[in-house]
Amino acid sequence: MKPSRIKLSAFVLGNGIVVLLLLLGAGLRLAAWGNVPPGLYHDEAFNGLDALNVLRGNFPLYFAANNGREPLFLYLIAASVGVLGRSPLAVRLSSFFVGFLTLAATYDLARVLFNRRVGRWALAVLAVTFWHVHLSRMGFRAVLLPLFTALFLAQVVRGVKTGRLRHWIAAGALYGGMWYTYMAARFTPVALGAVLLYILLTRRRTALAYSRGVLVFCAAALLVLLPLGVYTLQNPEIVLARTGQVTIFSPEIHQGDFWGTLARHTWNTVAMFFIQGDRIWRHNLAWRPVWDPALGLACVIGIGVALGGIFGAGAHNRQAGTHGHALPLALIVLWTAAMALPTLLAEDAPHFLRGVGVLPTAVLFPALGLAWIESRGVSAASQFASRVSDIRQWAGRVIPVFMLFIGLTFTVRDYFITYAQAPLAYHWLEGGAVELAGALNTARGVGWDGARMLPGPDNGRTLIADRGLWNSWEALPFLVPVERTAFLPLVAPPLLDAGLTFAVWPYRDWQTEVFSLIPRPAYLSVRAGPEVQGDKDPEPFVAALLINAEPRPEVPAAVANYGEGEIFLRAVLVRPETRTVPKGGVTVRLWWDCRAPLDADYTVFVHYLRDGELLAQHDMPPGAGYLLTSGWQVDDLILDEHFLPDVVPDPARDTLRIGFYRSDTGEPWGTWIEQGVILESER
Repeated sequence: MKPSRIKLSAFVLGNGIVVLLLLLGAGLRLAAWGNVPPGLYHDEAFNGLDALNVLRGNFPLYFAANNGREPLFLYLIAASVGVLGRSPLAVRLSSFFVGFLTLAATYDLARVLFNRRVGRWALAVLAVTFWHVHLSRMGFRAVLLPLFTALFLAQVVRGVKTGRLRHWIAAGALYGGMWYTYMAARFTPVALGAVLLYILLTRRRTALAYSRGVLVFCAAALLVLLPLGVYTLQNPEIVLARTGQVTIFSPEIHQGDFWGTLARHTWNTVAMFFIQGDRIWRHNLAWRPVWDPALGLACVIGIGVALGGIFGAGAHNRQAGTHGHALPLALIVLWTAAMALPTLLAEDAPHFLRGVGVLPTAVLFPALGLAWIESRGVSAASQFASRVSDIRQWAGRVIPVFMLFIGLTFTVRDYFITYAQAPLAYHWLEGGAVELAGALNTARGVGWDGARMLPGPDNGRTLIADRGLWNSWEALPFLVPVERTAFLPLVAPPLLDAGLTFAVWPYRDWQTEVFSLIPRPAYLSVRAGPEVQGDKDPEPFVAALLINAEPRPEVPAAVANYGEGEIFLRAVLVRPETRTVPKGGVTVRLWWDCRAPLDADYTVFVHYLRDGELLAQHDMPPGAGYLLTSGWQVDDLILDEHFLPDVVPDPARDTLRIGFYRSDTGEPWGTWIEQGVILESER
């Protein structure tokens, strides 16, 4: 085959691999979208609220709420919310595009630093890295910093190699823009200073050749940075407040032991790559290190290659394809070390958001290691025309691919299985508050219902909530428009015509206030909202109670009556819960019709029988224990739900036994009835 055709084939193959790796990265960042990760953490919801403010016509240079935030990512979210509406998807979608572009930018950075082969390995490593996969699915502004870092460094390298001013101008503009992404960018002068010092110590003569480009770079960077710089000088208490809150230089953080704290944080920051990573469930599968064992080994080899290149171990560099690349190797070492300082010098080290600036250069170490393994086998094969050399060549190509596949397997398992099903991931991302918002929007028939945007129209139902719920979880005011919500206490009683839904804090005396507002008689139901658990809460707890009231509908003939006709049972339906409850179960739904006032509180018992044998039982006062029979009024219709776990219904064999007993004495009231099982789906 002609050399030109060989080169063309290699070019097509190489670019085909790049495309496949980009598709792999996109797939990992899109799979199970909307389900993983759950919830919408309040930092993300704050971003959504500020995006709404932008859509109302306000365009701040810096967003002061929530400890202050750089603006660029919030304007991206504003565009997404403007198109998609108020949903977690709208807040998080920008991160996917930014993360995908970061894959391409990291490939480009590695290519211009070293060669296409190292670029492909760097792209592959970043594509399967748990840290970046998760970051690309969250609505955190930190996702922008790796993209700007990779783009900026690639332009600097091009400027150094070619001397063309357009690369230095682009590098300066990107560097200035980097300061509008995430606060960890404030440590980039340390990284640049370290690289500059290295150049002055090792290449003083050639450094002068870069002087014109550096001046152009500085001018472009200052021009872009100027508006934010002026704002910072005018408002240092806003822009710099968060730094003072988390730094280990604060006595509140180091607790009188600065050097001990610094030593622990240094070890934790180094260990995060191989031993123990971020413990915060919002950022990571708690304690999972950055690299799995296979890519961790590749990273160690890559560090050896880098240090060998810097200090002159030429043989290793020739095999890795990095011979003569001491400056690029020093760049990635110094940049990674400097950009680890934001997490090393702050509380909760390691912290994967604060340390995000290391990603584009940190992935180059396992990439160099994989390239070294590949090159070692190929170069050995080229020297010996023997069967052994064929085996070594095969091993040199297959082993790094297998190591990458191990990394992919670990990420898929850890993210889409372990992390996706972890209760603490759900709670730490405030999934309960998001689920509550979905329930309220569903009641109204418009907005995001927990899975999709409802088509509407608005059914006119009145939502009434405790103000404290809106103040506790920013997801509620973002996902449930405040203009559609009234707050307790109300000035005037609401109308029942289109229905009422109350969301109340369960741990206060709400019954008198709420039930006094509901026109009677009414069709009533109460159910517990989702559970929530904050970072410092020992156990999950119910976030809110949902009380629904509607005009009384037409009812079927009574199934049974209790007492002396005081209560009619209008219907009994069984709803399987296999989709939402891991072990399965059924919800027995009862409709009670009050025909006369009751002077005592009664508990409902539901026995689930199969062939006459008891399978499960549930006892509780009606309405999840909140619609006490002593408070019923004549013609009230009560929906009463009882969940029985671990039951798979078999209507041909199953029956229900339903009755009452006094809550205070346990004395049976009336006669119980047996009812065949009718599945709700059959009605």
